Amino acid sequence: MNDQTKKITYTALMMALTFVMTSLVKIPLPTGYIHPGDGAVLLSAFILGPWGGLIAAGIGSASADYFGGYGAYVLPTFIAKGSMAFIFGYLMKRFPEKNLLFFAFPAVIAMTAVYFVSEVIMYGNVAGPLVNLPFSVLQGLVGIVLVTILYKPLERFRLNPVKF
Repeated sequence: MNDQTKKITYTALMMALTFVMTSLVKIPLPTGYIHPGDGAVLLSAFILGPWGGLIAAGIGSASADYFGGYGAYVLPTFIAKGSMAFIFGYLMKRFPEKNLLFFAFPAVIAMTAVYFVSEVIMYGNVAGPLVNLPFSVLQGLVGIVLVTILYKPLERFRLNPVKF
């Protein structure tokens, strides 16, 4: 398989995995839902690097919102999850000697900030987004736990990120 075919295939697989992990398991909350999709978002960046992770995570997550009936969140989700994957992938590439948590927490902070700003714009006030803030952080922490579990087995089998 040539490099271009491998890039496209891996990106499509990670996009689908992100969509499925976001859509299939939903824990309802008063302000939305929590799901294991953020684990796939971070895993996308681990496997594909920052740009491939941005594409796979952004499109996979935004598609899950669209088909899940959260149409107003498609663009904010694309930006939030795409930036989460990009930051995680970039920091992994830039600081390979650091611990996984060094990369994951800034990525979750960025995702939470994008959702907060998006909701302030959508709702026209700060009260609603403040209520959602802890749930966004919790969502990111679920992703960190999942990628922490999956990261080591993938590292052991030497799945290297695809170069974009």
